Amino acid sequence: MGWQWNEERAAGVILHISSLPGSAGIGNFGETAYRFIDFLSSAGMHYWQVCPLGPTGYGDSPYQPIASFALNPYFIDYEAIGTAPPVSSNAAVVNFCGWYQWLQEQIPFFGTTLYERIRKKETFQSFLKHHHYWLENYAKFAALKYHFNGQEWHQWDPIFWNKSCALPESLTSVFNGYLALQYTAHEQWFRLKKYANDHQVQIIGDLPMFPGYDSADVWANPQNFQLNRQRCPQYVAGVPPDYFSSTGQLWGNPVYDWAFLKSDHYRWWHQRLERNFELFDIVRLDHFRGLDRFWKIPANASDAIRGNWAKAHGTEVLRPFLNQPMIAEDLGDIDASAAQLKAKFRLPGMSVLQFAFSGDPKNHYLPHNLERHNVLYLGTHDNDTLLGWYQHCDEATRDQVRQYFGIDDTQLTWKWVTEAYRAPCFLAMLSVQDLLKLSSEARLNTPGTIGRNWQWRMTPEQFDQLIALTPELRTYQQRYDR
Repeated sequence: MGWQWNEERAAGVILHISSLPGSAGIGNFGETAYRFIDFLSSAGMHYWQVCPLGPTGYGDSPYQPIASFALNPYFIDYEAIGTAPPVSSNAAVVNFCGWYQWLQEQIPFFGTTLYERIRKKETFQSFLKHHHYWLENYAKFAALKYHFNGQEWHQWDPIFWNKSCALPESLTSVFNGYLALQYTAHEQWFRLKKYANDHQVQIIGDLPMFPGYDSADVWANPQNFQLNRQRCPQYVAGVPPDYFSSTGQLWGNPVYDWAFLKSDHYRWWHQRLERNFELFDIVRLDHFRGLDRFWKIPANASDAIRGNWAKAHGTEVLRPFLNQPMIAEDLGDIDASAAQLKAKFRLPGMSVLQFAFSGDPKNHYLPHNLERHNVLYLGTHDNDTLLGWYQHCDEATRDQVRQYFGIDDTQLTWKWVTEAYRAPCFLAMLSVQDLLKLSSEARLNTPGTIGRNWQWRMTPEQFDQLIALTPELRTYQQRYDR
């Protein structure tokens, strides 16, 4: 390509696959994704950032995947393989419940018809061989979860707590179904990624710091985590009180047993990073501080206040990937040790404009204090939309915004878009919600809550409105050398 990561100024857009419009109840790897790439290319944007692509469980969060190495079968373009998917009654909301029920009903069918169609293909056999280190464990875990009606693995018959257990013969078609769907998802994703790269668009993917407890990762590799003899977490992950919550964030993910990981030469972590560099062009390391130190909370705690920082082995994890393009999610309280780890691997960090207006002119997120070696965001997947944030700010903060930018309330969103293009940061990432000037109803996630998170989608009409912005965005790209 004619431009290189971290060397030339560029812009991009954050949009999770699930938020793409369409009639199938959830965004997927199909036609609309290709149209979105066409929009990015025409607008002169070189990056598309997505949330983690793993299969989701309870709560539907892509940051609590039930398998770190797999792809979410919801994202398959089923029409392309001759299957009619469920149709949502509300195109603006992801129909997670409908998709879960449909897949439970259809998975044995895919384990016969689809599996029989592909099982002798050379590409399928190559896929099985290349991904053997995680694929069988995932398919066995998913088949058992199907058998136990979605129950958490720790509630299964204990004879199935070990990955070496024998799978009941009645689950053969289910097991084969999950293999077939992973192959199909991979074929479609890599075809889409190639199309993006051919149009000079690179994909930024997110790597969650911790897998969920109810996951193939913990089930198949319990030794990697601090579990007790009953295989329950001794400690869970989270963060202490911060911008998002006065009681911190209690994520509930089991924390790593770094002593064991060291004895195993960090094999699982290295495989996980290698996998992500297969899937994406650039990897954003979510909760980067967790690779230096992590907030260790007793498993019986009701909030994240009562915890302590414990040492992780980030240098050893990242050393084989020194020359790979990564972004460190360094938001929140980053101490000197974490900053040194980031500097050691020359990783760009993140600057979020919504965090800039604290009343301190030295706030390092304010546009006049931004650094080139950072990625600028108007907001992240955990923030409210820009308009929603502004509407919920106190009057003093709103007045600071108006005075800083010299604007009134009607000019807010596009002024921030302009500032993002003008900023010294080498990469400016915008969200679709902000480009469309949407309010809090379009927020993707509110940390620490359960409810309508991860459900927002563009409607076809909003997608048309987005495409209509192409000439203006292209002008900004040329004017500000992005």
